[in-house]
Amino acid sequence: MSLTKKDPVLDRFREQYTAYKAIHPHVQLYAMLDLSAMSGNWQYFLSDVIRAMPRVPLYRNTRLDDLAATGPFLIACPEPEGDEPLRVYRSLFGLARRDCRFVSWLWTTHEVEPLVDHLQTLLHARLEPDNEDAWFFFHQPAYLPVLHRTLPEETRSYMFGPCLAWWCLDYLGALVELPGENLRIPKAWEALPIPEDVVNALYQAGAPTQVRAWLQRARPEVLDDMVYANDQLQQVAPLVEQAFDYGLTGKIDQGVYVAAGLLYGRQYNDHPALQAVLSQFRSGKMALIDAYAALGESVWREVAATARQRAGETAVQAHQAKLRECRHAMLPVKVVNDTGIQRRKIELVTTDGLFTSRAGSLCDIDAAGFELPAEIKIASARVPVPGTAVTVKWIGPMGESSDEAIVTGDLPRAEGEGLAIVTFARNWRVYVSMHAEEPKPRVRQW
Repeated sequence: MSLTKKDPVLDRFREQYTAYKAIHPHVQLYAMLDLSAMSGNWQYFLSDVIRAMPRVPLYRNTRLDDLAATGPFLIACPEPEGDEPLRVYRSLFGLARRDCRFVSWLWTTHEVEPLVDHLQTLLHARLEPDNEDAWFFFHQPAYLPVLHRTLPEETRSYMFGPCLAWWCLDYLGALVELPGENLRIPKAWEALPIPEDVVNALYQAGAPTQVRAWLQRARPEVLDDMVYANDQLQQVAPLVEQAFDYGLTGKIDQGVYVAAGLLYGRQYNDHPALQAVLSQFRSGKMALIDAYAALGESVWREVAATARQRAGETAVQAHQAKLRECRHAMLPVKVVNDTGIQRRKIELVTTDGLFTSRAGSLCDIDAAGFELPAEIKIASARVPVPGTAVTVKWIGPMGESSDEAIVTGDLPRAEGEGLAIVTFARNWRVYVSMHAEEPKPRVRQW
């Protein structure tokens, strides 16, 4: 990314850094980085960026020394000014935008040593309702918003209170800002108590990542066209949510449901046979993969056919949305002159002045013959979308002339399709229409 390119996330960090500095002169921003899920290439890239920056492992002196090298560690971020500091920030943002698991940011007034000591107390949790002891990966960005939102006030204050704020990016690339209270570091609890409802919320928040990991092992082909983890999560997460709605809580059942959704589209479950299976799943004992296999090939052929139809309609909608945004379409143009006057240098001009469209110079066209109008077809030209007011200009025997028109009709369904028609009618009006496909010629009335 260019150092001069605007980045709203970077702007927000710089704005907050300035605001905190004005109140807390010794404020420090730490990035918590987790290399455990990072590929070797990305680790090499990151090490090049932060090579000279001291790092403090979260797992130091925790009897997990083997994880200290690759597990989360904190680095002190420099003030976000100057080329090298900005390179650090943009590199971290780039990693988080590819895979949100890699990094979060803590704003604090505490020194790093006592801060890490406090964070280590969060690694030991007691999960209700069975008071099960667990090694707690509280630092995962998918968990942080859930914990901030659902923990009881005392527990939330224990976890987040010593920070001014804790920030992360979600898998959509949105900045999540979780406020703290800038409290003193509290006396350590023996274990972080996690109520049952929070455990359930954390399980649901982490499910998309778990399902993605399962798909990478069991059905990698359904993820082939999505490069980065965040891109994959954007596809997986809505399907996992649907799976929960059907009572599918097991990772493999969810993975089977999601794999079918990635192959056939999110609405694949609309098929009546699938609805019957899914609506009864809560009371059944069969694994989803077996229930799907029992449906038979004919059902899945119907699902596939419907998926192709939906995919086609989705492509049409996307193409037409792009045309509306651009406010014009490139397509063949037919000019029809049904008058007795020759017209030269015909052109279309939008009345808002955004652009002038000369459809291949919209040509010259002879006067109509005795029986048939004169017609010329141009291979491709830019024509405003239906609903746009245009001025049609030309040069006739009396010099320059023009007429106002509203483009009517329908947008093309795909690139290279459609036809626009500019008609000089016998009533001396000019009409401009756009068609998704070339209309059949009308029978001339005598």
